[in-house]
Amino acid sequence: MGTWSAEILGNDSAMDVYGFFEKLYNKQELSIDEIKRDTLSKFGLFNDNNEPVYGNEEWLAYAFACWEYKAIDNETIKIVANILNDKDDIKEDWEELANERIKEIELFYIKIQTPPKRKKRIKKEYIVEIPFKIGDCILTTCENGKYSITILLDINKKKDSQNMWTYYFATTRIYSEDKPTPETIKNSHFLVVNYGETWEGEITNYYIENPTVWIRGSFMGSIKNETEKQEKEKELLGYEIITNLNFTTIPELPKSFGYFRLDSDYFIKNQSKWEEQNTNIIDLSYPIKNYLEIPEIVKEKPKKKKWQFWK
Repeated sequence: MGTWSAEILGNDSAMDVYGFFEKLYNKQELSIDEIKRDTLSKFGLFNDNNEPVYGNEEWLAYAFACWEYKAIDNETIKIVANILNDKDDIKEDWEELANERIKEIELFYIKIQTPPKRKKRIKKEYIVEIPFKIGDCILTTCENGKYSITILLDINKKKDSQNMWTYYFATTRIYSEDKPTPETIKNSHFLVVNYGETWEGEITNYYIENPTVWIRGSFMGSIKNETEKQEKEKELLGYEIITNLNFTTIPELPKSFGYFRLDSDYFIKNQSKWEEQNTNIIDLSYPIKNYLEIPEIVKEKPKKKKWQFWK
């Protein structure tokens, strides 16, 4: 994310701690004392001698979470006081934002002396059930009515929340007024984006020299309520799956990703238009057949000759 501000939760390190604490609390599987212990252990906030390790951003975020859930203890308040008193360390770390940071910590220290009026509510997670499995070839319709095919290549399930799993969708070169068949898909290619013009109409070298296999990593993200969850699921169920392909290998997956979407209308339309005038740069480097599971050929056993009785 790269977030950085003088606020208590204004940086990635703080949000990692706060987010971890919050997720454990929302699951309601552990007691608050167990959540505190797991958070302290996860981020190494005490050393082997049970002495606090002063990662100031992490400790302040931990104190913030404890206070919100009415679980702050005197030792944590004392650690916040020690962080505030070490102003030289704050100035060294925060430089031009040091004074603003010190003011934030002073206000925070005063705040945690008094318990909040009410404990922070449990945040319910609304999980959207994705109806696709790896290898599904999903029919999408572009704005101009032409058909395209998006293939789900892989799912990364490392994130705790199912809504944050990454679904890797690849776009094919299919861009047709006729509905594609399973055989059409097998004989197609993964789309390579290499179009581009400057405002003056000259060819840009960025896409030409760095062609991109158009694969997107998509995640569902936060869903606010049951209504939004049902709307998303209804929308996804509206897509038609033409076939499912068994892949033995797949092209390299991207490291970046964004919110969940299936169509690549903009890129396939522009790539197709570009190729009409530039037939020499059509990139067919990624035939789908090259990545498919080749079924084992079963040889038929030779038929036994029947005994024939001669007269």
